Amino acid sequence: MVSITVLLTCHNRKAKTEECIHSIYDSDYAIRFIVTDDGSTDGTAEMLNSLKNQYDITVLQGTGSLYWCGGMRAAIAYAQSQTVKTDYYVLMNDDVKFIKGVLQHSIDRSIACHHSVIAGATCDSSGNLTYGAVRYRRHTLDYQTVTIDDTERCDTFNCNFVLLPCGIFEAAGNFDPHYRHAMADFDYGFQIRRLGYHIYGSGEYVGVCERNPSRGTWKDVSLSGIERIRKKESPKGLPAKEWFYFLHKNFGLGKAIWHSITPYLRILAGR
Repeated sequence: MVSITVLLTCHNRKAKTEECIHSIYDSDYAIRFIVTDDGSTDGTAEMLNSLKNQYDITVLQGTGSLYWCGGMRAAIAYAQSQTVKTDYYVLMNDDVKFIKGVLQHSIDRSIACHHSVIAGATCDSSGNLTYGAVRYRRHTLDYQTVTIDDTERCDTFNCNFVLLPCGIFEAAGNFDPHYRHAMADFDYGFQIRRLGYHIYGSGEYVGVCERNPSRGTWKDVSLSGIERIRKKESPKGLPAKEWFYFLHKNFGLGKAIWHSITPYLRILAGR
């Protein structure tokens, strides 16, 4: 039986986390879950522990200050420390409700694409593409999420669902500790590409995941400029130090300098 380790982190989304775990489980595979609960106060930890009666689940406890990247780093580090490896590893977000058969389809696609990484495309409740594999225009640094009919190699991915064969998971290492919340998944994808491995889209939707709204974030044009800057510099925004590091590491110093300035120009222009 093919074995799979599923890695995720969660914080105060008890119902979504439980639905996500139930939806991805498939009895045709030997599945184990490694979940970082980052200090939830809504009963998530208790729910996860109760699921041990149904599934093979290891729950790691955070303090509430890990954020998404730190929680995923903890789960990946734990998986890497295990002497018994699995055939595949899945990195995913807990706000996805998966479509039945997602694991079989993704493994089949990985094999068909010469045992490559598969980044699953998600859609919203209306069927519109939300997240998945990503391709960059390196001159402008614009990027787009690839459509489900796109068969070409991609540059990186959103980590809503990513299937990695064991060898790639082991070679890729862990998320870069410079990031707290955002950018870690894109950086991880670039890291995989630099190692010479390939990333493909899933070819069909793997689950439903609504797009994160811009309202109330640094991109919300209804907020004052000062409030937008404050939100931009928060851990869940686009912190200047982390953003510059991401750009410099993946695109070079020149682009890092210029594109570190452009978010502030956008805010000043009210866009």
